Amino acid sequence: MHIKCIVDVSKIPLSREEWNRLISQNETNTLFQTYEWFISWWEVFGYTCRLCFLVIYDGNTPIGFAPLTSSTKSGKSRTIQFIGQNKSDYLDFVTPIRKAEAVNLIIDFLFNNLNDWDRIILNNIPRESSTNKLIQQACRKHGLRFLKNRSIRCPYLQIEGRHKEVNKLINKYSNKRPFNYFRKQGRLEFRLLNEDDARKHLPIFISQHIQRWADTPSPSLFNNPFNQLFYENLTEHLSHTDWLHFSVVELDGTAISYHYGFDYNGKMYWYKPSYNTDYSTRSPGTLLIRFLIETALSNQRQELDFTIGNEPFKRRFANEMRHNVKLQIFRKNTTFWVHSARLHTGKLKRHIFE
Repeated sequence: MHIKCIVDVSKIPLSREEWNRLISQNETNTLFQTYEWFISWWEVFGYTCRLCFLVIYDGNTPIGFAPLTSSTKSGKSRTIQFIGQNKSDYLDFVTPIRKAEAVNLIIDFLFNNLNDWDRIILNNIPRESSTNKLIQQACRKHGLRFLKNRSIRCPYLQIEGRHKEVNKLINKYSNKRPFNYFRKQGRLEFRLLNEDDARKHLPIFISQHIQRWADTPSPSLFNNPFNQLFYENLTEHLSHTDWLHFSVVELDGTAISYHYGFDYNGKMYWYKPSYNTDYSTRSPGTLLIRFLIETALSNQRQELDFTIGNEPFKRRFANEMRHNVKLQIFRKNTTFWVHSARLHTGKLKRHIFE
């Protein structure tokens, strides 16, 4: 096995089909690892960083990769991180073949061949992925300091094997009440948008989201035109697949809520919802989730993954919890001690105030 660093996106030696075939065999296999996700992000945000795409070969055959970027902040701190990690809920190396050897090779390469980094930040690695343990072992071998930040919660609704429990959940009075209300107001419809409708409804969804979060401490991400462009790109790149689950709830033809999410590898993924603020007192979000759960049930999906974040509305519907971890690797001891002190100070504050 050997490794090459690709710095020009056009030189990546993988077709879309080859890329996704490796993903399908990988320990972490979500939409956030697919070629479509990568290229949608890179075409919009690639200008903000330098590509550091590590390809693992067995002879002349690519058998894995580490999708990384390099950037410099404030002219001083040089950082390597996952491509798209500010948008992606699950991230990992793509090392489906001889994983232990492949991960060790990646850390070896970063340590011995790339001298222009101070810190490697690897966000949102699923805690159950063996990548975490393998990275830590490789760091110890090289005497590299690392920090493992506290877990990020990722609630999900396990459906497979628990249909009776899930049906009981969606038929609870509090979860059925919005459905009963809207059904009495007119013609209520939940539908998955096809390719043409998705393009037509995307601007409405974006406008709805901006309005929903206006005058709050957390304004809509769509106030940034680059985020709008990313969603437009993603919609186009996913159009040849059946992975995009962009759905709408309509009352007499008027959109009262949207969900921009995914249906991938037997699971449905919660990603970005919005709703019409004219109906905010009638729980349009609860109505939307109820429809999504019914869809997952009828399509025999394993789960509805609410992805990162432990908001109360997720806990209301979830019955299981998984976790992501953040790993930071440091070349210099001084940098490690600075960030270690910050981490422990943050933990102390949370302990005092929570």
